[in-house]
Amino acid sequence: MSLTRRRFIEAASLTLLAGAACPIARAQSLSASDQGTFSAEDVAVLDGVSEETFHALIGERFAVLQANRRLEYMTLLSVASPAAPNLESRLPRAGAPSRPPGQAIHSFSLRFQTTGNSLGQGTYTFTNESLGSFPLFIVPGGPGMNPKSYTATFSLLAP
Repeated sequence: MSLTRRRFIEAASLTLLAGAACPIARAQSLSASDQGTFSAEDVAVLDGVSEETFHALIGERFAVLQANRRLEYMTLLSVASPAAPNLESRLPRAGAPSRPPGQAIHSFSLRFQTTGNSLGQGTYTFTNESLGSFPLFIVPGGPGMNPKSYTATFSLLAP
């Protein structure tokens, strides 16, 4: 059986389709797993959260988990607001969802400290006796900092 142009194109097309389908199938199986995803109940803990919520927790320890495995404990060091109002947050951006005129964004940041293992930037499950479990995106404070610090920033629509 000789290889014709038609058979070559068919075989090449099928090879390309099979190559494209494998990563898609892998991504779907990962997204269906518990790792890296949070349910609406997990995020609901943060409904109505404010600076005051976290001011009361300064000095408390939070367990940091990933895939239901405790990685570290972190202590909440401080809660801070930006020094000046963020004027940019009042301006609409191209492609940004619209919000009612005059509605501002209130932001604040949390600073955590740990003396244990270094964690990479990412979303982890934080657990605290007062708040329960909730997802939080943290950013490391910088290389060589000891004790290690991490920052989480909240940007909330003002009521």
